[in-house]
Amino acid sequence: MARWLYSWLLIGAVSYSLGMLAPLLILKLGGSVLDVGIATFAYYAASMVGSIFWGWMADVVPKRRMFLTASSAGLAVTPIAMVISDSILGTVLWYAVGAFFYAALAVYLNLLVVETTDKGQWNENARRGFLYLVTGSAVGTALGLASVIGSALLSYALASTAVGAVGTAIIYASVSEPPMVLERRAVLSSPNLFVSRLTSLPVIFLNFPRLFDINLLRKRIRRIPGSELTVLTLTNALFSVSAQLFFTVYIPYEESVGLNETQVLISYLYMTAINALVAVLMADELRRPEYRLASRGMGLRALGMLAAAAFSTFVVGSDALYTTMLSFTFIGFAYTIITVTMNALLYASLIPGTRGRSLGAYSTVGSLSFMAGALLSGFLAESAGYQLVFFLSAVILMTAAVVMEFYYRSSGSTLESVEVY
Repeated sequence: MARWLYSWLLIGAVSYSLGMLAPLLILKLGGSVLDVGIATFAYYAASMVGSIFWGWMADVVPKRRMFLTASSAGLAVTPIAMVISDSILGTVLWYAVGAFFYAALAVYLNLLVVETTDKGQWNENARRGFLYLVTGSAVGTALGLASVIGSALLSYALASTAVGAVGTAIIYASVSEPPMVLERRAVLSSPNLFVSRLTSLPVIFLNFPRLFDINLLRKRIRRIPGSELTVLTLTNALFSVSAQLFFTVYIPYEESVGLNETQVLISYLYMTAINALVAVLMADELRRPEYRLASRGMGLRALGMLAAAAFSTFVVGSDALYTTMLSFTFIGFAYTIITVTMNALLYASLIPGTRGRSLGAYSTVGSLSFMAGALLSGFLAESAGYQLVFFLSAVILMTAAVVMEFYYRSSGSTLESVEVY
């Protein structure tokens, strides 16, 4: 196994640390839930721009090690830069910078799987990469928990930067320039690698998303009302909006009911641990995921969001930690199942000759949905309260589940499962 694959775990830890640090810092500096929403919007906007830019660079500049080392180092210093900035604007800007660097790592690390390992190892390396990223999320949260107990967020940032520095050293020591570099479209040559790539954010743009791509998707909707690609694009958009509506404001909600930083990190460590545990325990089941796994996973995740909406109406103080963990049990358990299944179905629905354009449109819609959900979440929480945000997240996700179930049951599609590993 390529040694640089271990860097995915550390990179996942740093990127997840950024997602925890940003809202905690903004609230500590006196910011509002709306400020948190704006910061999350900026993060996904930078992810989209970064995916386009680094994808283009990967095609035109045949260098891997240089860009990987530089972007890993840039991501590593972002946590400490966020804290040192000591301002809401600085936190938002550095959060976006971190997203830009993470986009580069997502592009180059996945291309290296194709360029430097035997074809027979692509599937296994892709599976390991996804597992390391999920595990890294738990590690990133654990770093925060170990750092902020009796200390300050500066310790969390320093720990995250240290982990990022180790990841940079691993990349520098273990990555060498491949004998032949491939275009981004080479990722499409392996369904397994492609599915693994789409399970991590930001989504790589396999084709530059132009206005033509969106128009193509719109025409498909008009001409083929029940097409599988259209349904999956719509379902993914609803899933993305729901996720960002919920998670953009959840940390501000936790602090608003009296939880401290340590308790917030405990709740997120619990959820990320469930994500990683499901990825390991259900590995065999997810080798041939059926669409029913995705739709029922969405229903389970929506149940967790509904529970959060109900609990948020009357639970305050330390009891909110226990109700949060109950909600996160459903939400975390469903995450890996939904993500792997949705992207496996996506690959199987692509038509040869239009894959790049279709994925360009799919990626664009997904990223825009993340951005819209993040921005809308802050406004709604500020004006109408957290309960409405959590309830709306559940309703949108249930709508996505209904759309998927209705399509596959009514279309008579024979594609109920697809092997991904």
